[in-house]
Amino acid sequence: MENIVVKRAAPSAREVSRKEKSLKRSRIIDAIWSNALTVVLALIWMIPVIYVILFSFSDQDFFVLPEGIFPTGYTFENYISIFTEEDKTIMFPHWYLNTLILSICNCILVTFFTVITAFVLSRFRFKGRKALMNITMILGMFPGFMSMVAVYLILNLIGLVDTYWAMLIYWVAGAGLGYFVTKGYFDTISNDIDEAAKLDGASQARLFFQIYIPLAKPVIIYTALTAFMSPWADYILSSIVITSGANRTIGYGLYTLMTDTNINTYFTRFCAASVVVALPIVALYIGLQRFFVAGISAGAVKG
Repeated sequence: MENIVVKRAAPSAREVSRKEKSLKRSRIIDAIWSNALTVVLALIWMIPVIYVILFSFSDQDFFVLPEGIFPTGYTFENYISIFTEEDKTIMFPHWYLNTLILSICNCILVTFFTVITAFVLSRFRFKGRKALMNITMILGMFPGFMSMVAVYLILNLIGLVDTYWAMLIYWVAGAGLGYFVTKGYFDTISNDIDEAAKLDGASQARLFFQIYIPLAKPVIIYTALTAFMSPWADYILSSIVITSGANRTIGYGLYTLMTDTNINTYFTRFCAASVVVALPIVALYIGLQRFFVAGISAGAVKG
């Protein structure tokens, strides 16, 4: 028997127009819904930020004001006092300087070790390479605070408790585990560049510093920014290894102002200090946003 082929009639212009209008209407509804949801979530996220900024200018130290959620008076005294007045409870200039020094050192060292680790794993093939990558991936699945007891015992054994070296060694020692995004970026760079450079007599060191470093600027800035952020956002490590008030980092120092005994005395100064701490981080993110986005998006393409 011969196969009978049934041909469907082509849709009419009216049906095509109806489908296009339906699709356009659906896209408009989706856009309105997604944008409205984004605005609502942004407003919810901004509430605590606005609250902290308003109370950083408050002329009262109460955590909860009986008159309402807004301060009754405004002053710059809180911003002045965190830099000029020091006691055993609040040592903001010391905490800020400690964190800044740690951030700069951590940024340089962690970025170097992360980038060079990613370069080696991306461009070299050696025995045990895949096993090493699998081990680091498994280790990266465990949160860092799981090892804090062991870290404290080791640091105490070698006499580094209550020193900046303790935190710096901890961050730098684990820098190689964060190579994934940077390696993914290096993997997107063509191997033809390596071959052309080697034909011209370039060594591996020259290839790394003069060719790959300039090409990988977005992901290097992303790595440096995240490394710079670690000391600013850290609380767990510094609360374990730092014992003296003057050696605290900004995260641990500000947390001590929120205890039951200090909150009603230092709350508005805590808000002012939080705003001062946030300003450089916000400025860095805004200024380096295009590099940050380019680095993380390109590095996530291939691993």
